[in-house]
Amino acid sequence: MKVDKSMMVPAGDQNCYEYLIDCTKGYGHDYKAMQHMDACYMRSEILHDIDCFAAYAVHGLGLKKGDVYTVFMPTTVQSIISFYALNKIGVIVNFVHPQLPPEVLREALTDCRSKGVMILDILSKDYAQVINESGLPCIVCSSSDYASPIKTAACRAGEALIKVIFPKIKNRTAYKDAIKMYQPEEGITGNADDIAVYLNGGGTTGKSKTIMLTSRAINELACRVSKLDRIHDTGEEAEIIVLPLFHCFGLCVGIHMAMCNAARIIPLMQFDAKLFNKLMRKNKVIAIVGIPVMFKKLLKSKDFDGPWLKNIRMMFCGGDDCSDNFLDEFNAVLEKNGAPGKLRQGYGLTEVGSVCTVNSNWEYRRGSIGWPLEGVDVRIWNDDHQEVPDGEVGEIVISGPTIMSGYYHADGTTDGLYTDENGVKWVLSGDLGYRDPTPDPESGKRYFYFSGRKKRVIIISGYNIYPTDIEKKLQDNFAYIKNCCLVKGFDENGKMILRLYADLRESGDKAVFEREMISFIEKNFSRFSVPREVIFMDKLPETPLMKIDFMRLTQKTPADPVVA
Repeated sequence: MKVDKSMMVPAGDQNCYEYLIDCTKGYGHDYKAMQHMDACYMRSEILHDIDCFAAYAVHGLGLKKGDVYTVFMPTTVQSIISFYALNKIGVIVNFVHPQLPPEVLREALTDCRSKGVMILDILSKDYAQVINESGLPCIVCSSSDYASPIKTAACRAGEALIKVIFPKIKNRTAYKDAIKMYQPEEGITGNADDIAVYLNGGGTTGKSKTIMLTSRAINELACRVSKLDRIHDTGEEAEIIVLPLFHCFGLCVGIHMAMCNAARIIPLMQFDAKLFNKLMRKNKVIAIVGIPVMFKKLLKSKDFDGPWLKNIRMMFCGGDDCSDNFLDEFNAVLEKNGAPGKLRQGYGLTEVGSVCTVNSNWEYRRGSIGWPLEGVDVRIWNDDHQEVPDGEVGEIVISGPTIMSGYYHADGTTDGLYTDENGVKWVLSGDLGYRDPTPDPESGKRYFYFSGRKKRVIIISGYNIYPTDIEKKLQDNFAYIKNCCLVKGFDENGKMILRLYADLRESGDKAVFEREMISFIEKNFSRFSVPREVIFMDKLPETPLMKIDFMRLTQKTPADPVVA
């Protein structure tokens, strides 16, 4: 079915489930909407399982509007279905990273007063005790739930072994049984402004915060991003989704936008470059949603470069910064194979539904993070909440229909938004940037630029140092640098210094590399920005969301150990 771009349903007073149904009316039910390994499922089959799971949640679990349910899952057919099913009945979905320590799961279940939990059987070993002690009912999912008949037997053999080896979850129901117990029925309607999900921030600056997003915010984000490009041929054009639903970018752009845009979704539980490339060769993959580390691994893999890339039209990269050199290298491979899409920089955070500024295939400025999505207001403020002149660095602040409702706290309080004198609510990003003083001569747009984390500003002798600027320029100018991270440290006398950590793409004389890097910083930045030490590592530490964990490398006091 060929789809006209004007068919996208505007976001209104629907919850996410209602919005999905409204979009379905334009595309129909009879196309391949989801693929698990080599098994494809029609839109009608997916909607039927969503409705049946919602009925089970009501009658089997006793869930009602306003309750919270925890999905402790990677990206699977079941986790996607659970989101829409629980949203249909007004239940808040608490998405939690499925590889966090057991005690973190315990805390998440307790703090949000969860009424149950969903888990994948192969991940349940370390969490059975916590789930059993919570007394909560648990839905256990298996790979065989949506496997093709050819692979079901193999999957079930593995599941039988899991039941023998893994500790048993007592109050458990198999997902495949849950969706067969009750017939579909009506859900909650018109509750777009109710909280739909709890999402945890990246936690790179300390304890992560639980962010509350409404259905309206998620729908508005999906609608706006979809205007950049659309699915043209339903059932045939596919998107591989690796980012998990606990990652806002994965939920709002990877899943919800793609589902409402009539793509055939191919969810993967974890990123594997070899499998990813295999799927691109066998399917008409037109969009990739990911984070920088994923795209770097794809480019490095031997099977990535090929004629199948000609299908790529949409590229969405979020979660961290990309160097211009890497973007050039990646896009050169796409261009060589005739792909109309390009990997471009954008900017966003969970508090604004994941995306607020973008560069498109046809309008972009090198080095920038693009311009705001339609209806989203982005400004640069000083510490007094006043807008600064174009070209001057300040805090990036965002307002509009996609922003969060606030941070959730176990005591019922919320915070996280600044309300100005006109009653407009703003997200204070904690990130620094500036707006180009010179508008684009063709579009008239003023592009925005990212300068680094506000909390990563290092002050030495009263001088502000922006590590992200230095890191980005180093990576742009030295191809042998894979990743680098500039942090605060202390010397043997307790004096504050800068320390640069780096991992390398290639072997070589590290003493030479160090001299080149130091010399470059000396020539291009103030003397206060020059690191006293350079430490090379095999791999820089990462957060659970695969960002460089600068907090682990930072010495807060002279007594802290130096990571080497």
